[in-house]
Amino acid sequence: MSRTLRFLVLMVLLLALTTGVVLAQGATKRVGLVIRFADGRVHTEVVTVPADATVADVLQAAQVGVTLADTSWGPALCAIDNEGCTADNCFCDAQHYWAFFIQKDGAWTPASVGVGAYVPQDKEVVGFAWSGFDANYNPTVEPPFFTFAELITPAEIPEPMTLLLLGGGLAGLAGYVRRRRAA
Repeated sequence: MSRTLRFLVLMVLLLALTTGVVLAQGATKRVGLVIRFADGRVHTEVVTVPADATVADVLQAAQVGVTLADTSWGPALCAIDNEGCTADNCFCDAQHYWAFFIQKDGAWTPASVGVGAYVPQDKEVVGFAWSGFDANYNPTVEPPFFTFAELITPAEIPEPMTLLLLGGGLAGLAGYVRRRRAA
């Protein structure tokens, strides 16, 4: 078997393996998360979750500790990184709660549903703030506003297909250099 044919067979096998890994992972989405704590600290990250994940799933997959309570209307957000209440007394603070926000038209909008009912889209940003409320029960504190593009870090890990293309290009370049030296 010639070197060229072996190289092509190897590339086809790598492509098949990589495609299998991508398909095995299933459909996913990336959701931006912005959290403002009572002391003013802000946590931001982009969380990868299954395509059908709710905001509760996003919180549980994030790099923060989350306490949820099972209620008759779905999961209730009690605490983030131990700020808030315990699951057995989720509404322990009568003056504060974790306000949940959705980005709409370039601004935060308080969510009208709970974290277990809202299914964010790919590249959507959701936010939380430990907040009080006004006479109409609207939150008085919002998280800082970030777009999805602002949350992406430049050093994100490339997708498997990107790695395959890079590896194939490097292998092709190595083959070209080898042939030039042999000639």
